[in-house]
Amino acid sequence: MIVVSGCPRSGTSLMMDCLRIALGDDRILGHKFPQEESVIESKKRREDETDDHYKARMYMIRRMIILSGKESDMERTRDLNPNGFWECRYTVQGIHWHRGIEVKETDVCKIVSQGLFRSDPKYVDKVIFMARNPRQVAKSQERLRRIPFVSPEEEEGMKIHTPEMFINVTFQAAKWMKENPEKPILIVDFDNLISHPDETLEKIREFLGGGDFSGHPINPKLKRSYPEDIENDLWPHAEKMYSYLLEEKWEDIIKYYEGNSDQITKDKRSVFCTRLNRNMVYNECLNCHESRDMRRNLRTQSEQSGIGWRFEPCMFDCLISLEAPLIPIEKSIVNNFWIE
Repeated sequence: MIVVSGCPRSGTSLMMDCLRIALGDDRILGHKFPQEESVIESKKRREDETDDHYKARMYMIRRMIILSGKESDMERTRDLNPNGFWECRYTVQGIHWHRGIEVKETDVCKIVSQGLFRSDPKYVDKVIFMARNPRQVAKSQERLRRIPFVSPEEEEGMKIHTPEMFINVTFQAAKWMKENPEKPILIVDFDNLISHPDETLEKIREFLGGGDFSGHPINPKLKRSYPEDIENDLWPHAEKMYSYLLEEKWEDIIKYYEGNSDQITKDKRSVFCTRLNRNMVYNECLNCHESRDMRRNLRTQSEQSGIGWRFEPCMFDCLISLEAPLIPIEKSIVNNFWIE
């Protein structure tokens, strides 16, 4: 099976559409807009349904769609990939044996990086791996993200894109590539595909051993995600891993990730704060150190709970801080920075 992989929002859907046109619809595993398939199926009339039952069920489904916001979500999803997503059950969960599995060497399937990591290599014959600048990926992911109870206008103003997703799934893909060196892989740079489609698609045709790409759907306007200068300590890590990705340096990606894992995963770290008797995430602890107003509010909460915060250590400083050397409990109590 030919697998199109890469970080989500790296051009995998565009590549699937190119291959669909070049090789034929019958070779594609997946649906153009899979998000709509379940809705379409639910609207089909059952053989044993009466007119009244079918009418009532359609009324209920329409109400549920309106209340859930699925209708507007589907419209926005179509706007993100007008030419379709071409996804199937293997796209995220990966491909492995299950009852009734039937895949051929000539099939084409989209399996994003985290799905490739979970895939059994015996079902994968060739991999076309899409590579895209992590800042562009993150900005595009921002457009895809769904935030409940937030209008599109409000969501537009939110700066939510981060490099974290790119870093994690690229690491996962690199592990799979390193463990399966016999699998032919072609790295396709998204920017090159958009700016030089004929030249890039010719390399893909040679890699696959055939295909008519003359009717490709590539349009420079497809590049709609321009990165912004959103502050995040992880950008240098993402960009370094991206440079290794373009050179197919899988082992370097793995070593880099593992060597910098403390910094990369710090936002997910948490510690039990003995001054508040609750867990605090890494950035909350940083803000506590930096913001006098925040410390004042936390002291009030602590005193209202009857906690003797003056005689408690800062477990962030003692256990997980990457900002300065860790200190003993006794030193943390003596130099209690909550005291002003």
